Amino acid sequence: MPFQNILILIVFVGLSFLFFGLAVNNGFWFGDDFIYIEHSLGMMDGPLAAFDSAAPFKFQPLVYAIHYILFKWFYFSPSGYFIFNILLHGFNSFLVYLLVHTLLRDRHVALLSGALFVFTVGSYGKSIMIASGLEDLVITSLTLLTMIFYFRNALSGGRFFSGSFLLALLFFLASMFTRSTSFSILGAFLAFNYFYRNETEKRVFNLNFAVLVILAIAALIIKAKVFNYTPQLYTRNPGPALFVYYAAKNLINYPVRMIFPIHTTHLVAEAGAAVKFIYQLATGIRILIALTVISYSLFGFIFGNRTIRFFIAWTYIMVLPFAFFQFPYDWINMRHLYLVSVGFVMIISAGGVYCSRLIAHHKWRRFVPLMVPLFFILLSRFIVAQLDRSYEIKSASPATLSYKEGIAEKYPNVIIEDGDLELIP
Repeated sequence: MPFQNILILIVFVGLSFLFFGLAVNNGFWFGDDFIYIEHSLGMMDGPLAAFDSAAPFKFQPLVYAIHYILFKWFYFSPSGYFIFNILLHGFNSFLVYLLVHTLLRDRHVALLSGALFVFTVGSYGKSIMIASGLEDLVITSLTLLTMIFYFRNALSGGRFFSGSFLLALLFFLASMFTRSTSFSILGAFLAFNYFYRNETEKRVFNLNFAVLVILAIAALIIKAKVFNYTPQLYTRNPGPALFVYYAAKNLINYPVRMIFPIHTTHLVAEAGAAVKFIYQLATGIRILIALTVISYSLFGFIFGNRTIRFFIAWTYIMVLPFAFFQFPYDWINMRHLYLVSVGFVMIISAGGVYCSRLIAHHKWRRFVPLMVPLFFILLSRFIVAQLDRSYEIKSASPATLSYKEGIAEKYPNVIIEDGDLELIP
């Protein structure tokens, strides 16, 4: 790795700690946190438990293995898990920089994209501030690594046995042992093959892509037959017409939430008068933003360069699984936007940098377009601070204590000492 990239990686990791250091003293509180702890306790009897897929567990052995390693180091000390999340988030931000630079060859846009991602613009930090958010961070790392090496290989000739393509295969295979996003990745590859077909001089459906498709289908069959894996589907069937309506609504709602994320009452209740006033106008604001998102998407596809088109496609492709398979109906989970937001931060960065260059002859006004990225960074900081306070309260709540009591009752070598879980040697 070039020395310059090493410095950039160090800077992004440092910014990650600077922005999310407040979360290190948070505790476990989310239900999935305790499911992960319970799974790690089960893995102490044998590593094959990593392949558990029966409820409440799901097939993601790589994530469970990583959590088990962390568990062996930190046991029931939450700070270690949060530090690891922050480190991994900084690394992911560096991967966003590499991805954008690989496709656009513009270091300024790539750096700003990585910076916006490290400040969780578009996703607003929930995955980092919840211990079990490890799942989102790991699949993002693997997805970005897969795409970086696939794109580098395609742009340098697309050789099948090149080191870059073999690494892309390796990380793509590893991604199948985490949360299932294989077909979203394939959709992004398909979009890349189409938009960059002139640069790669390859067909949209080429040999490299076909190999990945076959690998994904084979992995899905093996997971279903050997590990009894079944994908998460919606829990209620609203009928075909409502299904299409709610899915389309979710598809638009997710990008809208990236722009206007203040949508939970407990955040508003603890905020100032200005935020409460804005929240009263939330419905109208969301409608206007939805129209803007749709208009910009169409405009970008018609007039944007190939990289802008690709990242617009990325945003919709990555959110598709959650739009169709995460019901009840209009339910939106901001955690799902962690990977999706890569496209969003690139579009914001490109817009800010390109507009600034158009008016570069103006001494001070050239910085005005950069106010948009700055606004989103400040918005993200506000939400992160609000979430941190909320999570600290929840980690000390009776509901959290009941989770701990349930684990202590189930495992004889676990006790509760001063409200915290302790492992008996």
